[in-house]
Amino acid sequence: MDEQEKKEELETELEQETVETEPAPAEIEEETQATAEQPTEEEEAPAAAEETAESVSEKKKKAEKEGSNIVGIIVGLAVFIGLLAYCWMLPGGSSVQDTGVLYAKDNDLYFYDLKNDPYLLQEGISEGGSYHYFYTAWGASCTEEGHWAYYADNIDETGAFDLYRKDTKNPSAEAEQIDSNVYDYMTSKNGEVVAYLKGKDEAMELCTFDGTEARAIADGIHLENEVYALSGDGKYLAFIDAYNMLNATVVKEGNALPLTDTAETYAMAEKSGILYFVAKAAEGYNLYSYAFDGTEPALVAENIYTMEMMPNGKDVLYCKTPDEIVLYSDIIVDDMAESDAALTEADGEAYEKKLQRDAIREAAANGEGFAPLLQECYVLTGGKSVLVADNVISAIGVEHDRPYVIGYKAKEFTPLRLSVLDGGLDMVEYIYYMSLSYGGVETFLTDIAGNLEALEGYKVQPDTMKISADGKKAAYLTSDPNTEGNILMEMEMGKAAEAQAVATNVENFAFVGSDLFYYYDYADGEGTLAMAGSETTIPGACGVQYADDAVYYIANADSTTGNGQLRDWDGKEETVIDENAFAFQYKGNGKLTYISGYDVNEGLGDLCYFDGKNARVLDTDVTALFIY
Repeated sequence: MDEQEKKEELETELEQETVETEPAPAEIEEETQATAEQPTEEEEAPAAAEETAESVSEKKKKAEKEGSNIVGIIVGLAVFIGLLAYCWMLPGGSSVQDTGVLYAKDNDLYFYDLKNDPYLLQEGISEGGSYHYFYTAWGASCTEEGHWAYYADNIDETGAFDLYRKDTKNPSAEAEQIDSNVYDYMTSKNGEVVAYLKGKDEAMELCTFDGTEARAIADGIHLENEVYALSGDGKYLAFIDAYNMLNATVVKEGNALPLTDTAETYAMAEKSGILYFVAKAAEGYNLYSYAFDGTEPALVAENIYTMEMMPNGKDVLYCKTPDEIVLYSDIIVDDMAESDAALTEADGEAYEKKLQRDAIREAAANGEGFAPLLQECYVLTGGKSVLVADNVISAIGVEHDRPYVIGYKAKEFTPLRLSVLDGGLDMVEYIYYMSLSYGGVETFLTDIAGNLEALEGYKVQPDTMKISADGKKAAYLTSDPNTEGNILMEMEMGKAAEAQAVATNVENFAFVGSDLFYYYDYADGEGTLAMAGSETTIPGACGVQYADDAVYYIANADSTTGNGQLRDWDGKEETVIDENAFAFQYKGNGKLTYISGYDVNEGLGDLCYFDGKNARVLDTDVTALFIY
């Protein structure tokens, strides 16, 4: 059995073992869009990185999914609010910015700046094309910083549209038409720059607009979610061209610098604008960084297995094959030295086996070994790579401002005794690989200081890990070994062995400040809301959204209309915001926009706004609310 066959067999064994003890690593990576590609020959293709910004096509797909799910439930209104809850639930807390509200009415687009009265932004936004799915809509957004609203106008039946932008701080100012025949766009955070794809064919033209002029950057681009990325400040653009070449562009200059045609994945740091990519090398794959300064990309690390931009938008997580080989001297215990010394050729078969062991001893003494299978996990932070875990099978970043990593690793290997081996060096390698499999897998959590700990529980679900903003508490889901239902675990950081089960059958959860809120026993569109350490429970809740200050939800929704009480709960007091709300969106700082008195047959409702103290109607007979 050669080395590659051993690796493939071990990977199979690890997957089978993981199914019995933990969720399969491949499943976790798939859910977080970091799934490693299948090995080709003797190489391992690195996993895909996450996109740095959400383009309009991604928002459209999200709204389309949300809307189509809800439309499907109208057939049976008895479980209507089940999909309502599904679509408006934010299982990981809210990162929505305190920006304006965009909504549609009578095929027209309106804007509300959270202070003054709403006003008409654009008439006739659709010409036979769909911009909304039930009460959600796509194609318009307010930038996270600054004062720009971008929107699609004259959407046709193919999905193409005219792209406009409007200075929302100046209602009397004319809207700017940026371009036509646009299918997708992505803006900088301040809204000063936009990158977009235009054209009528599958192969489109990639363009930029920097506030003064539109530039064509490249043509032959395919409409895909990860084909281009714009830095948060709008200065830099990266994209994959028609020849599979990764290019880097300084937006103000408009030039495209080709970097490599073997890039397996790339990601742009949101804050620094540095481009990170993994490309094929002479052997395996290497990780590079590029600072858009015209110099050659810098080598960060070699023999890369996976790479992703961490959720904080600045640090990079990667796993690589260790530079050092697995030494025979580290995995073998010679417990037969004395007995073997007494053997002679006259001892026949026993002597032959002794010669095999002598070969192993010699290889160990000479510092020989073989290629490792498990990975080393690093975080690139502040320009330095920090080793955070070894013997890793897979790892992902945790949603937090600080760099935390969670994943699977093989449990500590127990050295092999020569007395149990029946073969030479090949058998040593084979048994080593098999021992990793049967030795079991554990789920680990670590920070960049190396505070690594094993998480308690059956089938820990790494992608559910949440850490409080102050970094003092953590919570995650495991599985009930009898029912396979979710069990919520809570722990103090640094005390994983003391993790406590909080509740069973948990649907989602989040930290609100330092308090852990959770939603459980979800069925037929409703569930129960609770807080760890509190005896208060709130049944009949749906559409739960967690924010920094409280939990927002709809309670006691009517099974015929879907409308119910819009409330907030901070763990102490419960406040009713509206008696007849259908759906809502958190806008930050305790503010909400919501649809009240929605008629599912007419597809119309009243658009309301809650400023943290008082609620008021912004407009009536509203068609849809834009999601961004």
